[in-house]
Formats: sequence, structure tokens, C-alpha cells
Amino acid sequence: KVSQTTMPSGTCSNCCREASTLLKCKGKCDGDALYCNRSCQKADWKMHKKMCPVGDNSAQKLTFEMSPPPGHPFADLPDAPVQAVRRMDGYGGSGMTILFSDHLGIEPLLPYADELFSYCCDDEQDKREKAIWMSEGNYPYEAHVTTPVDPNVMKLKSEEACFNTEKYGDVVNALLQHGIIEDTGKKVQIGYYSVKFPICRIHAPQTDNIDEIRKQHKEREEMLARMGFETMHLGGGGARR
Repeated sequence: KVSQTTMPSGTCSNCCREASTLLKCKGKCDGDALYCNRSCQKADWKMHKKMCPVGDNSAQKLTFEMSPPPGHPFADLPDAPVQAVRRMDGYGGSGMTILFSDHLGIEPLLPYADELFSYCCDDEQDKREKAIWMSEGNYPYEAHVTTPVDPNVMKLKSEEACFNTEKYGDVVNALLQHGIIEDTGKKVQIGYYSVKFPICRIHAPQTDNIDEIRKQHKEREEMLARMGFETMHLGGGGARR
């Protein structure tokens, strides 16, 4: 089902048409997808149903376990329980972050808390508290596995993103294997990379919006200013370098 909604700007999840008035999906996705009409919604259903199931069906599972590959900072640690999170990228489109997760409990996170915070963990209780803090979305396993695409280079649908297989091939393969993303067959070349990266559909709801991002950035800059630090805007993140 769809209902009409007026948006400041929006993009059809099927045909990528931009419009100020689109139809919002009324299913379990809580309006995450927008469409020009019912025909576009029907054409997109094969993709959209993974995060907007009908009846008693479950939405796409977003938690899984990552095996850090050789050369990774966590290569000597056991598999990491993680969660895929869809977030807005620098162009207002979709991106993906991999966060530590407690879906297997706190115990599997303790080796990671010990590795990351050994300099400030005085005892086992401190380490457990750090692990709990990590499980609440405060520390990423990989901060950015996607690369923003300038709309002038390629226009993506709202649920699509460019996945950096050069730097995060192991994570991208895991996301594909677990059905969290799906290769659309499109590819794009970004920046200085010699290879073209795949454009994948993300089967997860958007977790933030531009207003929230601006608010978070402002709060962070104000906090750093109170601490006497100058704000530096740098790319990258996560454990990998």
C-alpha cells in the first residue's frame, strides 16, 4: 500500500525520478521507500520486500559475524559480532557502516574491548563496560564501507550505494553472502581508484537524516571547542588504514 506525502525533495526508489510529491510506502518499512505511483512500487517490490515483509515474515537480518582477514588490525582475534547500518552519505544518499553488535551477548566483544582500550582498562569490569559501550553503536568495526557518488557522475536510487571492494572486499562479500546488500550490476569509477566499484541495493532502513547529521556535527564541534580543541574535518574511519 502507498499513501501520498509531500516531500521537500525525494527520489523514487524504482525509477530514480526526483519530485516534490511522491507516494510513501505504508508497510513495515515505515515509509522508507518513495514511489511515483503504484506501478513503480510494484516494479520495485522484489527488492523492497526484504526490508518491508508482508504478514508474519521477518525483515532482512542485519547482524552477522565477521572473520577479520590477514593483515587486518583484528586478524588475531575471534570472529566479530557486527551489525550493518544504513546511514546517509555526504551527498544525502545511502551509505553503510558496520558496527559492533551484542546479538551474541557481550562476551564475544571482550577481546575487541581489550585490544582497543587496553591503555585505559584497569580491570575486567572496565573492559566489560567498554564492550557494552561498543555494543551501543559507539565504535564501528568499519566506519565506511561505501564511497559517496557525486550525482553528476552517476545518479543512484535512494537505497543504492557504491561499495568499496578495493579496501573492504571482505566486508562487501560478507554483506552479499548474508543478503544484506544485492549487486545491481551497475559499476562506477571513483577518484584515484583504477577499478570500478559495484553499486548495490541496501536491504536496510535509513537510520538518520540530514537534520540529525547537522545537529550531531554541531554538538560535536561545540563539545570540542569547550575542551579547547580545533575541529578537523578528515575522511576515513574505523579500524582499517
